[in-house]
Amino acid sequence: MVFVTAEPASTPPAPDSLAALEGRLGVAFLDRALLLAALTHPSYANEHPSDPAPTNERLEFLGDAALSLVVAEALYERFPDVQEGRLTEWRAHVVQGPTLSRVAGERVDLGPALRLGRGEEQTGGREREGNLERAFEAIIGALYLDQGIEAVRAFVVRTLGEEFDRLADEAAVLNAKGALQELAQEGLVRPEYVVVSREGPDHSRRFEVEVRVGGEALGRGAGHSRQEAEKQAALHALPALRARLGRTHTATTDAGAPGAGIGA
Repeated sequence: MVFVTAEPASTPPAPDSLAALEGRLGVAFLDRALLLAALTHPSYANEHPSDPAPTNERLEFLGDAALSLVVAEALYERFPDVQEGRLTEWRAHVVQGPTLSRVAGERVDLGPALRLGRGEEQTGGREREGNLERAFEAIIGALYLDQGIEAVRAFVVRTLGEEFDRLADEAAVLNAKGALQELAQEGLVRPEYVVVSREGPDHSRRFEVEVRVGGEALGRGAGHSRQEAEKQAALHALPALRARLGRTHTATTDAGAPGAGIGA
């Protein structure tokens, strides 16, 4: 892939905005053209054919591979007693779209930096899960080309470290709904899952779900199925419910049992 180091001729982002993004990423790119390419959605390239920055599709491909390797390596080293099948499940959790888009949106605030076409911009493209996920992976690919695998390792630990920490409580990750239900039942209530939005065509539906405990909204989640959105909502609600009950971050026996159900 050939990158042009000059800033694009049309609607270039302000240097200060790129510097602010680098600050949130914790990375100073040696070649900012790589970062610019990672932020460029195909819709922007279609509307700006004279812009020299390529789209982020090829960088996403590279970043996906680098991310999978680094996450697998981190899991292998951090959990020496965990077997291959469970490590595979955990890696899938860390690198899945909802996880990456949440990290990109909430921890990195990547949405405002995306380079989008007018139509994509007007239809909520800065908050769209797929756009955030792909740009995040593209940034990893760009960082790999810019500074190598060690920089990618440091970036993954910095941005996804909390996901690795959560794996210490397997129940909360692999069966978040079961863990939340068991915890809520201590207060003699059951979690209620409410679909707050459905978007997209049937073949690419996106659900947003809110989970309420005792009538109080404790978490929201999104996914391409209602089941996935409910799992994400439960995962977000667990820390809030634990705090209300004065509980520490501990696993529960039933939810953490082998085969407790990734698809619960």
